Formats: sequence, structure tokens, C-alpha cells
Amino acid sequence: MMEMKEPDRWTLTQREAGAMVGLTGFRYGCKLAGGCVRLEIRLEPERLGVLPLHYREALQAVIYRHLPKEIGQPLHDGQYWAAERPLKLFVFSQLHGGVRYRPGEGVEVTGPVWFRFASPDRNLALGLAAGLLQFGRVRIASLDFAVREIATLAVPEVGDRLVVRALSPITVYRTLEVEGKRRTQYYNPLNEEFGELVAANLERKARALGLLPVRSAPAPVDGELPATPEHGTALLRVRPLGVHPRAKRLERYKGTWIEGWVGRFLLEGPSEFLRLALEAGLGAKNSQGFGYVAEVEHKSGREAGGR
Repeated sequence: MMEMKEPDRWTLTQREAGAMVGLTGFRYGCKLAGGCVRLEIRLEPERLGVLPLHYREALQAVIYRHLPKEIGQPLHDGQYWAAERPLKLFVFSQLHGGVRYRPGEGVEVTGPVWFRFASPDRNLALGLAAGLLQFGRVRIASLDFAVREIATLAVPEVGDRLVVRALSPITVYRTLEVEGKRRTQYYNPLNEEFGELVAANLERKARALGLLPVRSAPAPVDGELPATPEHGTALLRVRPLGVHPRAKRLERYKGTWIEGWVGRFLLEGPSEFLRLALEAGLGAKNSQGFGYVAEVEHKSGREAGGR
């Protein structure tokens, strides 16, 4: 049986908020945790209630609101990383813990909740941790939460194979023109295009971070070709592991319906690519809360953060 791996943790509490000046205290915790580009943020509701089904816009707003201005503004404007086109290299998961989905009504908050955040940029993650601990409270849609704990999660050492579980839906698509009209074609994990587009998306992130040479010509906006070395073999291979039709998710973001998939996937490729998948997410729309993945191991155990 494959279960979520429990990553090495370094817990940051509200008592450590005084160390936020210059983020030096967090850098120390980051070092002990083996790299703090991933956060687990635990929140306690001030009252129980119901969030809208599509609360990810509100959760994204919480992230931007608590980043330092010198990071948050250029990140929001797509100018934080130099790339062929705007990139926002961070990803966050859905809410987990005390949540119950009520179709047609919303997401009932029944107790403490948690979500994950990751970025290949350490300052971005540290800046968010500092901002959240400084204010101590957040509002997601109509509900207020106290920030009870932030833990840094070490990114594990990986080889050329990694099994991951999606903690928020993975989405990939192409924009097609049909009878003079543009429409979005989403792909499911059984489509060959799914793995190709996931690989191409990760390639673009790797190029922006200097892990691959910059293209001589810009890549197409949609439907990018998969990452390939000189010999033409894809650098990343993605294989679904028992993905069921019930793993399909339809999520709405700013009035647009987006199709994504949860489940478990086997990733094969260079270790730096697999690590980047954990730090920046898989597929498109990561900064909108899609494509957060966590490592899985082949033995019994509890989900990380699921205590």
C-alpha cells in the first residue's frame, strides 16, 4: 500500500514572530528542515461555517495579501521571474482537515484546517510565512481563521523515479480554433497529451530557473512540445497509477470552469525535474491552486499533515 511520506518538519509558531525582521530566524529553521520551499499552514476557524465551493480565489488572495510588497506586487504582475512569458512559480493545495464538501452548497468547515504552499524561491516561501505569523489571522471568503502553526517541509532527496499524489487537481490543456472560435481542450491522464503537456510545462519552469538552456525561439502559448534532450526522448515521463473517473474535478476560477485530475502518478526523469515538480507543481495554473503534488512511499503510514 502506498501512503503519503511524512517529510522532515521544522515548526514555526507565533512565539517566533519576533524573528521575522530580516527573516533570519526562519533561515535557521529552514536549514534544519533541509530546505524550506514548502510550507504547511494550519488554521483554526474562529467560528464554524460554510465556504463557497470555489474558495480558491479567496485562498490565493490570502497568499498575495501576506507576501512582502517587494515580492507580492511583481509576482502578481508576472514580473518576478524573467521568462518567455509571465511565470508565477508557486503552488498551493486545497484545504484539508476539518472540511466537508456539500454539493450545491459549499465547503463546510468543521474544525481546524491546513493547506500546503510551495515555491522554488526560498524568499517567497519565507516571506509568506513571516507575513502570516505577523498578522496571526486570515480571512478566507466570509470566515476568519487564526494562524496556529506553520511548518517547513523538507524536499526529499529523489532519484529518477518518484510517486506523487495530487493534493489539488492537475490541469493541462490546449487552446484550439474550431470554426473560427477559440475553445479550450482539457486532457485526462489517459490521453497521451496529458503527460506531454505536463512535461512541457515543467520544462518551461526549468528554463526560467536556469535548469535548462533558454530556447532560441519562444515556445507556443498553448500545446507546448514536451521537454526533450538532444536525442529526442522526453525528459519527464508521467504515468497515472489507478486514476479513476471519479478523480476528475471541475473547478471554477473567476467565472471560468477548469478541468483537473487528482490521484497518484509515477514520474520518471532527472532528479532535478522531479524535485521541481514538488517545489513548483505539475501542469498549468499552479498559482491558482492547481497541481500541488506530494511524495508517496510504498509502505503503510499516515498522510503528511493529516495528524
